[in-house]
Amino acid sequence: MRSYRFARRAFLASIGGAFGLEVLLRNLEAAAQGATPPARFLLAHWPLGTLKYRFLPSGSGSTYVAAPIGQPFETAGLRNDMTIFYGFSDEHLTCPGGGGAEAGTPFTTTACSAAGTRENGGEHDDGVAGGPSFDQVFLKNVPGMKRPGDGYINSICDARVDSNETSTRCLSYSYDARQVTSATPGGPITEYTPLLPRLSPAEQFAAVFSGFMPGGATPANQAEALRALQLRKSVLDYALGELGKLKQLAPSSEAAKIDIHAEAIRKVELQLSEGGLLNGCSLPVAPADTLKGKTGSGLNFNEPVDDDTATHQAVAEAHLAIISAAFQCDLSRVATFQFAPGISHVGFKGMIPSDPERIAAHSQMSRTSSILTGGSQQSPVGLSGASLDAYEYLANVQTWYNQRMADWLLTLKTTPDVFGGKLLDYTVIPFITERADGSSRRSPKPAFLFGGSKLGLKHGTLQNFSLTRPQADLYLTCAQALLGTADPLSALSAERFVQFNKNAAVIPDLWSPPA
Repeated sequence: MRSYRFARRAFLASIGGAFGLEVLLRNLEAAAQGATPPARFLLAHWPLGTLKYRFLPSGSGSTYVAAPIGQPFETAGLRNDMTIFYGFSDEHLTCPGGGGAEAGTPFTTTACSAAGTRENGGEHDDGVAGGPSFDQVFLKNVPGMKRPGDGYINSICDARVDSNETSTRCLSYSYDARQVTSATPGGPITEYTPLLPRLSPAEQFAAVFSGFMPGGATPANQAEALRALQLRKSVLDYALGELGKLKQLAPSSEAAKIDIHAEAIRKVELQLSEGGLLNGCSLPVAPADTLKGKTGSGLNFNEPVDDDTATHQAVAEAHLAIISAAFQCDLSRVATFQFAPGISHVGFKGMIPSDPERIAAHSQMSRTSSILTGGSQQSPVGLSGASLDAYEYLANVQTWYNQRMADWLLTLKTTPDVFGGKLLDYTVIPFITERADGSSRRSPKPAFLFGGSKLGLKHGTLQNFSLTRPQADLYLTCAQALLGTADPLSALSAERFVQFNKNAAVIPDLWSPPA
């Protein structure tokens, strides 16, 4: 034992801040002693709400019949790993001057009212956040959820917006409050600081996995990790000696898992550097050798749009692969993932049955007036022409997003972590949107909840609330699984969202203590 302790101390001293190797060693030791997998949390978002007629299953409870928009999850066999919700509301929250998506996005991730909108040189509806987001709430309050470095990952696949707004392209807000100049009501107001997501998968990869390099995730190491990707090298090449030492030092029953983690990292590297995802992309702003969603502001919905479908999918798959590898290697237990802002300029082709060659921007199609007249309550029956095209387009785009999520969730079902568990079983994943539909309405909102079955979540049902309930209730239900308690509100009673959700409560019968 004395010899092991000496060797261990010498190893930790020799790796020079490579916290990824230290985390791996500590987890291998803990696994050898019977530690259980940790709880993880991913807040995922799709834009522009839904269409009730195509989203809401028929039936009730566990006997529901999936509707077309949810069919990708049903076909993937994820029914027992998910709960479908309809009827959440943010209507009780206020943000003076805030737009439907511009106030709706911070409402959706913080469940807090806000003081107004920021002055950003563009439109005046860019809502600020009135509290920290739930990824940060759980990072603070769930024991063991904080990891070295930032402790969280924020990713977005496309960042184009109408008018300089931050609100629609940010899911995460810190506990740090600051003063900003407001457009509404005018003068200084307080906002909770946005934690902006990374658009480039390669930059996200470098930020996360440079922690395996001697010196840790320094700016120089992150730059070198990007260079390694471009040269088709591995960040692990910088730590081969240390990995060899770690393999000798780890408990014999766990040493083979080092290869599993190394393979997970290399798999993501291959996807980024050898799968063509770093080369040949003609994207504005980003370097030509980096896969990256588009960004920009002051865009015109009426201008011709490009078909972004293939790039959008590639960016999403790369970001999701990085998140799952970071969870597997236990470099992070908290993440946010956003397909696109609620004001989405992503151009899709092939989503209109009557005109499969047509390319249209997502938010542009949501603005078809006759669709919004009935909002999400309206079925396609009786629609024709441009209205029917818009309806089919919106339903097909959300189904496309659901297919991307279903494909990724299936990989989580079979991906092991260092403790021997499967990632989906120990990861709580609310999949949310910022409003009810393409209008500005904030209820009734849809949502999904995936994973966490080994943490006590009970899935396989439709939860259709006849009266809308605050979306904070969804996060309290997540908190039951993450905190392992039937009464998470007691543990979170000091949190700011409680001020704005006086009647917040867990959703009944969706959690029980795990065996």
